[in-house]
Amino acid sequence: MGEQADAGAGAGAEVRIPRPALVGVQRALIAVHAAVGLRATLQAISEGVTGSTPFAEVTVTTAREPDAADLHVEVVVGPPEALAQLLGTTCPRAALIEHLTGGEPWGALRFWSHFGQTEGVIMFVPDYEPLDVPDAWRPEFELMAPLYGPDGELIGTMSLDRPRDGRIPPPWANEILELFAEQAVIAILNARRHEQALRRMRSLEREKAALHAAVAAQYARETDLRDEARRDPLTGLANRVQLQERLEELLTAQIPVAVVFCDLDHFKRINDTHGHGVGDEVLRITGARLARRLADADVVARIGGDEFVVVAAGVRQQDAPGLLRRLDEAFAGDPVRIGDLSLHVSSSLGLVCEPGGAAGRPGSAAQRAEELLSSADREMYAHKRSRAGVRRLLQLAEIQPDAGA
Repeated sequence: MGEQADAGAGAGAEVRIPRPALVGVQRALIAVHAAVGLRATLQAISEGVTGSTPFAEVTVTTAREPDAADLHVEVVVGPPEALAQLLGTTCPRAALIEHLTGGEPWGALRFWSHFGQTEGVIMFVPDYEPLDVPDAWRPEFELMAPLYGPDGELIGTMSLDRPRDGRIPPPWANEILELFAEQAVIAILNARRHEQALRRMRSLEREKAALHAAVAAQYARETDLRDEARRDPLTGLANRVQLQERLEELLTAQIPVAVVFCDLDHFKRINDTHGHGVGDEVLRITGARLARRLADADVVARIGGDEFVVVAAGVRQQDAPGLLRRLDEAFAGDPVRIGDLSLHVSSSLGLVCEPGGAAGRPGSAAQRAEELLSSADREMYAHKRSRAGVRRLLQLAEIQPDAGA
C-alpha cells in the first residue's frame, strides 16, 4: 500500500495544480456560494467536485441541524444502484466519527485501501474490474473528505470514488479536494443558517397568521354579539336598541322620517286560545311579512310583545298614506297559517312624521327619537280606541230594537 499512499498524499513533495483545474475549481466554487438553500448548495458541491476533480462519483452526507445525532445522505452522484442503496439514508454521528478514525490520512482526507464495514455506516462497493496497473483504483478503495466546522463539529463528509482514468489521482487532486472541503463547510453552514432563518420566518408567519385569525375570530364574535344585542331573538328583526340608534342617526342627519307604531289586534286572545307556541309563530310570520313588504325601510323592529315599529327615511307627511297602505296590506293579506290553523291578523297603526332639516324639533337626537316613538305609540292607541269605539257602536246598532216596530 506504500506506493498508493505516496501517490495519494504526494510524499511531501511540492504540489503544482494545473491551471485548467484551478479555473474549474474557481467556477465550481462560485456556483456553490451562489446556491440558495441547503439542498441546492449540496447539489452544487457534488457537481463541483465531479466537474473539477478526476472523481466521477461522489456522496455528500450532512447534519441538517447543529450537533444533530444523525447525518443524512443528501446527494449521490453515481450509478443507479448507488442511489438506491445510499440516498436518503442516515448515519449516526458517533459511527461516522469512528469510521473516520480508521482511515489513512491523506492530508486532511481519509483513505481506506480495503473494505471495512463500520456498524451504522452504509457502504456501497461498486462491481467492476480494475486496471491491471500498479496505481489502479480498486473497487474496495474509499476516499473521504471530512467536513469540520470552525468549532470542530463534524457537519458532513464527501465520499469520492471511481476516478475517470481508473487510476489513483495525482496529489494535486487531493489539494483541490481539501480546498473544496474548506469552502463546502462555509457554504453548508451559510445554507444551514439560511434555512434556519427561513424556518423561523415561516414560524413567525404562521404565528402572525394565527394571531390575525384569532383577532378576526374575536372581531367576528364581537360583531355577532353586537348584532345579537341589536336583534330580536324571536323574529330576527331589529330590537329597541338598534331602532333607537338608527332613528337617532337619521335625526342627527336632519333626514325626514316617518315612524309607525304597530300593535297586533287581539293577540292575547290568540295566546290564550292556541298557546304561546302559536303566538310566537304568529309574531315570526308577521315580522317576516313586514320585513319583505317594507324592505326599503330603514328599520323594521319588534320592541316587545306584539308591538312592531317601522322607520322609513325620506318619507314626509304627504307620503304617509302610501306607507300606511303598505302596512295595512302586510297585515291584511293572506291569513297566518300554522299547521291546521288559519288566523286573520290585523293591527292598529300610529304614524308620526319628522320633517327633518332646520324645521326639526329642538332637543338632542335621543330626546327627539323618544318623543317620536312616544307620539307614534299614542297615535296607535288612539287608533285602536277609535276602532274599538266604532265596533261597539255597530254592535249596539245591531241589538237596538227598530224604532218603528
